[in-house]
Amino acid sequence: MRFVNVREFSSTATKLLREEVEKGEKVVITKRGKPVGLIIPFKDKIAVAEALLEEAGSLLKESGITEVDILKALETVRKRAYA
Repeated sequence: MRFVNVREFSSTATKLLREEVEKGEKVVITKRGKPVGLIIPFKDKIAVAEALLEEAGSLLKESGITEVDILKALETVRKRAYA
């Protein structure tokens, strides 16, 4: 996993995507030493799914949706994806 600050990322984004991400490397973007973003190779589908689920979980929690509602929604999506 490579860590780059925002300034470096903005000036080398294309190079980082080509030389790191496309080859399977994750890139963490930092601002003032703290992580603010993560680029995950799309080939790593499990990592992409985990990141999406984590973000979705945060959004759902903030919206006040219950765990039961979340589990029902996940079951619906699972059925569509694997039916």
